[in-house]
Amino acid sequence: GEGWHEGVKGIVASRLVGIYGVPTILFTIDGEEARGSGRSVGNVNLFKAVESTSDLLTRFGGHDAAVGVTLRTENLPEFSRRLAAYMDTLPEGDFHPSVDIDACVDLSELTLQNVAQVERLAPFGQENPMPCFLARDVTIANCRAVGADKNHFSCSLTDGKATVAGIMFHCSDIEALMSTHCVVNAAFQAQIDEWRGRRSVKAMLQSIAPARTCCALEACLDPRARSFVADLYAQSDTDLCADSPECPQEAEAFEAELEANRAAWEERARSHPSTICDEIARQIIGDAPLHDSQRETLRYLRAGESVLAIMATGRGKSLIFQVHAAYTALARGKASLFVYPLRALISDQEYHLNIAFAPFGLTTASLTGETTPEERVRIVEGVRDGSIDVVLTTPEFLDFHADRLARTGRIDFVVVDEAHHIGAARAGHRVAYRNLGRAIAAIRPSTVLALTATANDAAARDIAEVLPITRYVFDDASRKNLVVDDQRNLKNRDDYLANLIASGEKTVVYVNSREQSVALARLLRAKVPQLAPMIGFYNAGLSRHERQLVEDLFRTDKLTVLVATSAFGEGVNIPNIRHVVLYHLPFSEIEFNQMTGRAGRDGSNAVVHLLFGRADASINERILAESTPGHDVLAGVYRRLRQMQRTSSQGYLVLSSSDLAGLGPESGAPTRTSAAPASCGLAVFRELGLIETRVSF
Repeated sequence: GEGWHEGVKGIVASRLVGIYGVPTILFTIDGEEARGSGRSVGNVNLFKAVESTSDLLTRFGGHDAAVGVTLRTENLPEFSRRLAAYMDTLPEGDFHPSVDIDACVDLSELTLQNVAQVERLAPFGQENPMPCFLARDVTIANCRAVGADKNHFSCSLTDGKATVAGIMFHCSDIEALMSTHCVVNAAFQAQIDEWRGRRSVKAMLQSIAPARTCCALEACLDPRARSFVADLYAQSDTDLCADSPECPQEAEAFEAELEANRAAWEERARSHPSTICDEIARQIIGDAPLHDSQRETLRYLRAGESVLAIMATGRGKSLIFQVHAAYTALARGKASLFVYPLRALISDQEYHLNIAFAPFGLTTASLTGETTPEERVRIVEGVRDGSIDVVLTTPEFLDFHADRLARTGRIDFVVVDEAHHIGAARAGHRVAYRNLGRAIAAIRPSTVLALTATANDAAARDIAEVLPITRYVFDDASRKNLVVDDQRNLKNRDDYLANLIASGEKTVVYVNSREQSVALARLLRAKVPQLAPMIGFYNAGLSRHERQLVEDLFRTDKLTVLVATSAFGEGVNIPNIRHVVLYHLPFSEIEFNQMTGRAGRDGSNAVVHLLFGRADASINERILAESTPGHDVLAGVYRRLRQMQRTSSQGYLVLSSSDLAGLGPESGAPTRTSAAPASCGLAVFRELGLIETRVSF
């Protein structure tokens, strides 16, 4: 155009490039002469493009990204045509705006001192561009549209620990950025900003790229992916098929295979008694060698000694009693009893033991308060007649049924896993642990094995006082590969966590409630959408089948992040977990050790991140109050249940947890409880054998 101001042509050209995404040259026409200023985009070399038309030009100059051009006004149409033809020969990718990154940085590195050092590289220009940095997977906060036309984007960049103010001038997608809640990659130049005598670091934003849901999400929703999940379910069903009366042919074939396996291994035990334990271990774990503490414990057990073994989480405690239980069954024809603290753990362990013991032809069964009377009779008879080799139970069930199990005359090896609970029983927690000595004395096994990863001197003495321990094994292995990242009381722990998991490394995040495991998994999927299909949750509210499926997906890297309660702990062995995050305050040092022990079991470096804060103590107190009804509440509800049963014409009661919560003692006074503690009380009564329950739909 005629009369355009010479001094602003380059600025306006840059604005047009930003709006339209193509190279732009603006000309001021003055009679027969046209003087232009141009700016490029992406990787388009605007100088070369202009040079290709040099026969039309009076003069020109510049560089890849900016040019100055002078030519006769009459040549403008031909110049435009030839320049457009040149551009048409370039690949599409050259026109995409790009930012050259000089270094990736953590926001904590953007200190006044460091930025001042960078500014010593000035003066900056075409041959010495100002360094451009990239902050990966950070969150933008305090977003505002500023400026007279509200077209500048002001925000803060944060990774949960450090925060840096940022601004992007003439932001074309300001509305989209204002509503961005996920992690972003931010490219910027850093400079020192001074306002009213206060100096601070400012990020001059060049580009902000919000994370997008990756194509893996579409794959997960693809019918072929759904069939993969169905195959996993089908595989689990196949593994347990022999226990199902709906497939008698498979059950018959499975039992025949078990008998053949058992006969073969019993023959090996007779012919190679000195090496049979090593052969059993190889069958279970392959060629990996047993470490010294495992060998020492097995040697004592073979000699008829009862052992307390204290080994760090991940050092293979379960392998010890699996090997000796198999040896006890194959070489001696005797059964074993495994005592676990949790019914959920028993369910998972029974599944794994069935797989581990199938090659030996050995069978397992569980006895808990949830086992029906008919099943109890069948299992006890199976122990007696030799058709069941290993029984899994809880201390409460054993306390009430020790004499019944003793009468089988076949249990010769008893394992108390997570034996540190015996020490806690002194303070009144789960008193059945204090009664284990009496129960085991009634059974009269040849050997007892107590195992724990967390026992101080006092707890060890308590264990030895209750159980007939004659030998001690202390594994002095040190987990030097674990590093603690202490971020307690962090204000923006959700942003910190999003930044952490965006790395894609295998991570377990521990929370204190089932509801929180679901809510936090949902939040992380929104904040880190590129990993959304790889973020799962795990809690005791899931069925055993569902928990097994989630664990399998996590074990095989189909999931990389698992938000879990303490249900994902005892008995779980996944070697390549790189991060364990304690989002909430653990309930005890024992739980702390159990959770942190999930990390780095393969010996490679791993990090334990502490994100809990002071406020989490009140969350724990509330959870404990809701899940642990007091003695008076339990006694009142139980007496009321008995009274209602006596007056019931059916001889049984049909109640929901909410109905149970509303029951009062005989006087009619309310229990002042809720459904959660009422349901907990029901489980206590059932575990103690005081009531029997059935689920009604």
